[in-house]
Amino acid sequence: MDLDTGAGLLHRLTSYEPSREWDVPVDDPRVRHDLVPNDPETLPPPMKGYPDGLAVLALPRDLPDPGVPATAVLAGVASPAQPLDAAQLGRVLFLGAGVVRTAERNGRPFLYRAAGSAGARFPLEVYASTRGVAGVPDGVHWYDARRHALVQVAPAATGAVTTLVVTGVPWRTGWRYAERGWRHLYWDAGTLLAQLSAAADSAGLSPRLRSLFPDATVRTLVGADGVHEYPLALLSFGDGDPAIGPTGPALPGELPPVELPLCTAAQRAGERDVLGAPWPSAEPLPAYPPSDPLDEVVRRRGSQRRMDRSRTLPRILLEWPLAAALRGVPVPHWVAVHGVDGVPPGLYRWPDLSTPLRAGDLRDELLRVCLDQALAGDAAYVVVAAAPLSALDDRAYRDAQLAAGLVEGRLHLATYALGAGASGMTFLDSDVPGLLGEPDDLAALLFTCVGVPEYRSRAGGRPGAPVEVRPVMPRLGGS
Repeated sequence: MDLDTGAGLLHRLTSYEPSREWDVPVDDPRVRHDLVPNDPETLPPPMKGYPDGLAVLALPRDLPDPGVPATAVLAGVASPAQPLDAAQLGRVLFLGAGVVRTAERNGRPFLYRAAGSAGARFPLEVYASTRGVAGVPDGVHWYDARRHALVQVAPAATGAVTTLVVTGVPWRTGWRYAERGWRHLYWDAGTLLAQLSAAADSAGLSPRLRSLFPDATVRTLVGADGVHEYPLALLSFGDGDPAIGPTGPALPGELPPVELPLCTAAQRAGERDVLGAPWPSAEPLPAYPPSDPLDEVVRRRGSQRRMDRSRTLPRILLEWPLAAALRGVPVPHWVAVHGVDGVPPGLYRWPDLSTPLRAGDLRDELLRVCLDQALAGDAAYVVVAAAPLSALDDRAYRDAQLAAGLVEGRLHLATYALGAGASGMTFLDSDVPGLLGEPDDLAALLFTCVGVPEYRSRAGGRPGAPVEVRPVMPRLGGS
């Protein structure tokens, strides 16, 4: 990867290091210095806006829950096929991108989605390009998560099977994390896709994930301009050709006209004009522990802000969630174990838990590497995704970030299904190779903290009935 252009340049200029506070931009003219992080005056709206008068289809609010255990879905056990109709499509969309909780922040309503998001910025949009869905006209529809409805924004596309398009809005996450927020788009997309795929799998819809697609074509399909919004991934239901061929113009919708040129350049550097094969399917796990149904686990899930460092997790709550989360994902992962029964504290390279790469208590070091965020020391274990930059190009870098987010999303579901809690975590890029004992070329992708919850999140509501919550503030420093 070229560190002076495209995604490589963005990675280099957005890497955290001890000599600079995380919210202070690097001294480089290619990074914007005129934007104030977390400025209430420039807070972007939580979702796109469309004009009145468009065709709106209210989706059924009574979701057809197949009742499949979350652990069975994550293990890859096949589920009986359910009809793909308006209710089932709505269920899949809701379990990934639906509004399940609300809160008030600085006098403004705040919408929490079903899937987690770095910094609770929720920078993603989801479109459904439908073909043959009972009760839904063929067309390209934007999912209005607030109303649990489909808004038709373009005519029906060419292609055989219904396909979801996940897009990212860089300013929505850049408002807090500046240009580094481009990485968060892919982390969040992976987390969202983990839940969309699980919901589809539990209904036997055979979801097929693609991260290689003709960017310009898909932009045209959904009305994304490639600057303020761009496509990140496709999820099709079935093995046919994805319905992504535009047959007419799409309404673009409204977004704040704030550009982060470094993000635009990184995105364009990875653009391609071909449709790739779906990500390969992985073999099912040989066994899975009992759990509640997936739909119940999704509503229960919430990014854990505080964990109890005085308590440990049983070994199965390390081994099984990681085996399920990494099923079919080739990105390297390490595990820093703090408090797991039967696993001595230390650093391990997954899947080998027999011999630590480094033995001993690493809580203080993880706390430092994770910018003094207490979860890194309070967790029972911390999962680290990383990959050598020399093995990546501009498109593969996107895939690596997406895969790390997918693993995190699966870890969330697996750990919540088994009674633990999880939360993503950012880090000092410069210190991760030393932590892992790897060359400086290693690029950290994402940290996930797993541990014993200090509190229980209030279960999320159903479509049109999100529950009101009071946000829990994370701790800084050691407990």
